[in-house]
Amino acid sequence: MDAPMLTKFDEQLLHQTTDSFAAVMATDKHWNDGHYICLCDMDGRIALIGLLRLYTNNDVIDGFVCVRHEGKQYNIRLSRRLRPDIDSFAVGPLRIDIVEPMETVRLVLEENEHGIACDLTCRTTAVPYEDLPVQRRENGRFVSSRAVYEVVGTVEGTVTVAGETFTATPDRWHFFRNHSWGSMPGRGGPREHGAPAANPRRPRGLRQWVLFRMPDHGGFYQTFDGPDGARRSQEGAILLPGSHVPVTAIEHDLEFHEGGPKRLKAGRFRLTEEGGGQREYELEDLGWIYCQGGGYFGGFNDGLGQGVWRGEYHVEGEVWDASHPQKIVEADGTEREFDHAWAESFVRLRSGDATGLAHFEAVVFE
Repeated sequence: MDAPMLTKFDEQLLHQTTDSFAAVMATDKHWNDGHYICLCDMDGRIALIGLLRLYTNNDVIDGFVCVRHEGKQYNIRLSRRLRPDIDSFAVGPLRIDIVEPMETVRLVLEENEHGIACDLTCRTTAVPYEDLPVQRRENGRFVSSRAVYEVVGTVEGTVTVAGETFTATPDRWHFFRNHSWGSMPGRGGPREHGAPAANPRRPRGLRQWVLFRMPDHGGFYQTFDGPDGARRSQEGAILLPGSHVPVTAIEHDLEFHEGGPKRLKAGRFRLTEEGGGQREYELEDLGWIYCQGGGYFGGFNDGLGQGVWRGEYHVEGEVWDASHPQKIVEADGTEREFDHAWAESFVRLRSGDATGLAHFEAVVFE
């Protein structure tokens, strides 16, 4: 039997099994762990999403950066063998530095052949929100598990795109981050050989996942409303520098761009806090980023999605015209509409005299 591979994390007094931190208890190839960072500026010039995710049982780490600027989406996707360099949260020119846990992270994409780069320091300004862990079974069969927490704050640094460098300042740029881990099919490659679900169920309705920051507070909520508008599930909180206040009621009135309920255009929402206090916000569209550019939903050029072995090192990318709310136009003029509604929208928020920003995911399942 081989000795466990040691990592720098094994110096900490935090072990929960007799393995080193190079291993996880789960054996599922879909087990993964990653940081997902979204950010934008108040003027709507730049929106960015980036990710680094480990697939420990596949011996793969991959990541991406997608930048929206003047209606175009610039994508780079990267992948490498995870071990032995498991201590490094990096793939080629892309890395995430955990400068101070829960307080400061740094997202870096060095110059590369795809023409986008960034060096961004994200500083947390409110307590994290810890979602309720989820484990799903269907007829006793394990399907998935997920744990996640959400963080908001300010951004400093630079983003380079289309030959121009933009400077991020804390008063005009905000970030929205989640750290999730678990066994999540759809990541780590297709699920082979197992029987398909006997009675596939795809819920119909509106799903919202909203993480926002105002000058003196942050907030998070997620809801699912059925086709009849009835609330099926919700959770959320107002996030303050030293505490959070649970949200007990969430009301919304959303407007979508012409052509169908896919891309958010405008609207408002009201949050009722525990204790009865209410906060109201109006929102204004600043653009969207298609998650497919990061490899979601059978993305990457090979169509196999995230977490798949693509060799010792792999990089790819492209530029899309993403100005249309339903479809993209590739560099050769080919128009394409994805078979899912998923994109990350960014909005400017107003509440009274205060202005903020939000990562506002509003997806309608039909």
